[in-house]
Amino acid sequence: MGAIMLRVAPTISELKRRSALRSARMELVAAFAAAQEAAMQKGKTATLTISGNVITVRALSGLTGNTVTVLGPIRMADFGATISALTPATGTMSFDARGLVTPATTATSSYVVTVSGGADTVCVSGGGLVLPKGCVL
Repeated sequence: MGAIMLRVAPTISELKRRSALRSARMELVAAFAAAQEAAMQKGKTATLTISGNVITVRALSGLTGNTVTVLGPIRMADFGATISALTPATGTMSFDARGLVTPATTATSSYVVTVSGGADTVCVSGGGLVLPKGCVL
């Protein structure tokens, strides 16, 4: 019985790591979607901010242009994850009322999510489309 557990234990830990990585990646993708949808819903600019390993989505709201928090803060440390932006990505991405990245760009922004030595990339096109794995359509 002990020999079986020794063979299964690494598999279970690997499954746990993969699950945490998938969850962290999906949280980042959901945050991009929330920023885009908030901009379109409110008809005003929404901004996704990645500061350290914390993601926040804020949008302008109302006639006075008050900023409201739409989503977050999402602490990636809760998933055991870290996020880093690759060039030309920055820690802030804004979406206009049409849901497009502003200022307009043709560059694809890439973000790397890392969990326990495993990594996955999330790419966002200049139009605000979150690209599937491989960062190509």
